[in-house]
Amino acid sequence: MVENANANANNAQEFMEEQVSKVLEFWNSNLKLPTVGPIYAFSKDFSSFANDFVTLGKAMIELKSNIDNYWSLVGAAHIIAMRNTIEQAPMQITTKEDFENYRRAAIEAFEDTFTNLFTSSEFSEVYGKLFGSQLNVSRAVQSIVEKNFKMFNLPTRSEVDDILKDIVELKRAVRDMKRSVEERNDQARVAA
Repeated sequence: MVENANANANNAQEFMEEQVSKVLEFWNSNLKLPTVGPIYAFSKDFSSFANDFVTLGKAMIELKSNIDNYWSLVGAAHIIAMRNTIEQAPMQITTKEDFENYRRAAIEAFEDTFTNLFTSSEFSEVYGKLFGSQLNVSRAVQSIVEKNFKMFNLPTRSEVDDILKDIVELKRAVRDMKRSVEERNDQARVAA
C-alpha cells in the first residue's frame, strides 16, 4: 500500500518535473535572445530575476512533491496503526477494563507503527529530501529578497551579517586591548 502511494507520487512528480522543465527551457531560450541598446540593462536584470523565479518555482514543485511523499508515508502508517489497533483491541467495549485494554492496544499499535516508520531508511530519505527542498525554497526566496533590497538601496541580509561579524571582531579586539592595558597597569603598580 505504501509502495503504491510512493510509486504514484513518484510518477506524478516525474511528470510534473518534465512539464516544468519544458516550460522553463522555452523561457530560458527566449531570455537568451540577443539584446541591443538601452534594453540590454533591463533585459539583464529581468533575466536575473526570471532565473531566480524559475529556481523558486522548481524548488516549490520539488517541495510539494516531497511533502506529498512525506504525508503518504505518515498516512499509510496511520492506517496500519488503526488496523493493528482493531486487531488487538476487544471487539466490544462494555466495561472500564475493556476501554483500558482498547486504550493500551491503541497506544501500543501507534507507538510500534510510528517507531518503525521513523526508524526506517525510507522515512529518513523522504524526510531528508523534504528538509532539503525547504532549504532550497528558503534560499531562492532569500536571493530574490536580497536583489530587491539592493534595488531599493536597503541593506541586505548578507551585508548585515558582515556588519555583525565586524562588530564581534571589534568587540574582541577592544576586550583584548583592555586586558593588555590592565595587565600593564598592574605590572606598573607592582614595579612602583
